[in-house]
Amino acid sequence: MSLIVSVIPKEGISIDTDFLERQILAPHNNVFGFESCRKTLWGIDLIRELGCELIYSLNSRDIFVFDEDIDKLKSELHILIDNLEIIKLHTIYNKDFIEFRVRNALEMIKVVLKEKDKVGIAIW
Repeated sequence: MSLIVSVIPKEGISIDTDFLERQILAPHNNVFGFESCRKTLWGIDLIRELGCELIYSLNSRDIFVFDEDIDKLKSELHILIDNLEIIKLHTIYNKDFIEFRVRNALEMIKVVLKEKDKVGIAIW
């Protein structure tokens, strides 16, 4: 299994989330890593030490964010981009592997922010 980034509707809202997700331009997609990345990448102590609470929580649960928490997730993803070199030293993953998945989530956030009143984002 893989971790994916998805657009999710707010409760009671009817919107074509597939249409929104198709707005992600190649080479990016909805992949956020292998299921094992929960523990071996996103759930390592360094991620928490960098202040990425939402991302770190993937080690035990899926992430569902709406409204201002979307901006918090975006900030955490930028922290990861700024610290790719040190993160790769603490994992089995190379910089390109990590960066591509983080940028996938950032691209999905760009789409979500256009419809922030109707949708949120899930990493699961």
